[in-house]
Amino acid sequence: MRKLSVPAVVAVSVVALLATSASGLAASGTSAASVVKVSAVASGLKFNTKTLHARAGKVKLVFTNLSTLHHNVRLEQGEKEFGGTKTIGKGTTSTVVTLKKGKYHFYCSVPGHEDAGMSGTLTIS
Repeated sequence: MRKLSVPAVVAVSVVALLATSASGLAASGTSAASVVKVSAVASGLKFNTKTLHARAGKVKLVFTNLSTLHHNVRLEQGEKEFGGTKTIGKGTTSTVVTLKKGKYHFYCSVPGHEDAGMSGTLTIS
């Protein structure tokens, strides 16, 4: 077995301490996103729900399109846009947005779809 010199032992200890501290900070400093799921129904221009709920902070919006038409989900509060998913045909897509407490309007931004009823309210608490 090879013996380490005192400076080498100190260096190894400092590196181990820093690695432990960094992993502790990363684990405690990150929070999981709330996951909100919404689907476009297979028939008609509507979502499977009119109301969604999540907690403040990072929110992962998962959108599944069961329709043959292209759809998306966008978020706004008043005139302020907060992002949303890309427009897709059948399939699933997602995005992460950071939201504060309040009520947000979700809708499909494909022309005519919101007017046909593809909208609802996301409440962040």
